[in-house]
Amino acid sequence: AYHWLPSALVTLRKSLPGLHLSLAVEHTQDPVSALVAGELDVALLTTSTVPRAGLESRPLFSDEIIFVVAASHPLASRRALTREDLREHTLLTGQTPAAESHWFMTQVFGRERPRLRVERLPLTEAILDVARAGLGVAVLSEWITTPHLGKGEFVVKRLASGPLRRPWRMAWRKEVGDAALRLHAALEPTVPRGLAVG
Repeated sequence: AYHWLPSALVTLRKSLPGLHLSLAVEHTQDPVSALVAGELDVALLTTSTVPRAGLESRPLFSDEIIFVVAASHPLASRRALTREDLREHTLLTGQTPAAESHWFMTQVFGRERPRLRVERLPLTEAILDVARAGLGVAVLSEWITTPHLGKGEFVVKRLASGPLRRPWRMAWRKEVGDAALRLHAALEPTVPRGLAVG
């Protein structure tokens, strides 16, 4: 969310001047457990999973996960990618939480659990640099990738089965419900263009 969250925070501070906000990136891998433990009041989640008892959540928006390959990659000339393509090539992705990895596998492969070659890299730029070298297929959000696509080095691919839309939710502990609902209402208008609200 680093590509849109800072500008959203500026807008939030103007509309909710009493808001105290600290980013707790140390909880990125397991935000639901941090909510349950009371270490967070609110979390952004990138799966449609409904949080545990004692927590509430609402949809915020959805984005599209795309596949990016070097213009010279063997898959670059394909109209769309298949599951078999993803099985045969190294997937390049970020340090995604287990719940999001599970979501991806379920959306793409259903009940099947193929052994995939996955390289997890810490930065979008690193993922794209490795993809640019032809060493794999980058799996990224469209809105993260778009600023990097203008030079013709990359080709964007989608699955033959259709767009892969990832839901984002805002979840919170019930005891902060009123403030969280105000935050949710204030966040919705800050969602960047290209993301589907709701």
